[in-house]
Amino acid sequence: MLNSTTTIVAISINIISAIIVLFAFIISLILVFLIIYRLVTMYIGQSERISLYLTLNTLCAFISMFIVLFIHVNLSTICHDFNMNLFRWKFDSMECRLCGFIFFSVICSVFWSYSLQVFFRFVRVVYPMNSWINHIKIYLFLFIPIQWLIAFAIVIPLLTRLNGIHLLLPNEMYCGVQFEKFSAVVYASVAEVWIPIIIISACYVKIVRTIRQRSSKQLPFLRNRRDVKVIHRIIIMIFILSVMNIPTIIYLIIFWISQNKLDPIIYRVTWLSLSIGSLILCIMLPKLVMHVHIFKGCHNPNT
Repeated sequence: MLNSTTTIVAISINIISAIIVLFAFIISLILVFLIIYRLVTMYIGQSERISLYLTLNTLCAFISMFIVLFIHVNLSTICHDFNMNLFRWKFDSMECRLCGFIFFSVICSVFWSYSLQVFFRFVRVVYPMNSWINHIKIYLFLFIPIQWLIAFAIVIPLLTRLNGIHLLLPNEMYCGVQFEKFSAVVYASVAEVWIPIIIISACYVKIVRTIRQRSSKQLPFLRNRRDVKVIHRIIIMIFILSVMNIPTIIYLIIFWISQNKLDPIIYRVTWLSLSIGSLILCIMLPKLVMHVHIFKGCHNPNT
């Protein structure tokens, strides 16, 4: 840190980030228990059951991210700031880099889990007669595992070819993507964020066109319109999470152009933005499955 004021600001940012992460973690757990309770106690049609399982998948991705973010980033940074030897990486070891790899993989899984939710609705609207692909076991034992494999596979080049995940010394005692490495930052942004956004947007456009070509008198029409609303909400949620990173993006653009020394506090601002954005998304997540009455004891098998 440059001076005492900067140190106080940096410590405060990390502590606030840690508190938000813990709060978001608790909310995510509550939502998981509510959804599991509804799955067990309430009769739900297969399509809505798939929707709930996909929402659980997204919540699991968030919970994994919160755990790794709190332990790998917040806790190690707090220990470093207060000169404690616990939860601190002192060397740029492979173990530390693997923790950084897992961290960015679970972040990636959050965005790709939203892509899977949109894909489910895309198939249900555009290919309603393909019953095999709308079967719950296909999603539980094929699509969800593939989504997680994709998330981890995408981050492998950051660890190997791009060599972008290292210990962020001297001010940050954890491994992450070094912002000085332009290619690594661009790759992480495109692979983890922008490709899922493109997939979601393309599915949204196709679904809207398909619905417009069909008669409003058809039985699935209202359900399809509901799918469009859900995808629209997902786009808004992803947009919110992306907007939270605008301060980091602006700073990095200025940094890469000016070639000045990187201010290490930008890492803490990034994780604070991620924490706030993730908390907002967790609060908004029930909106994606409100038609299944998660918070009400309603019997609605025909939704």
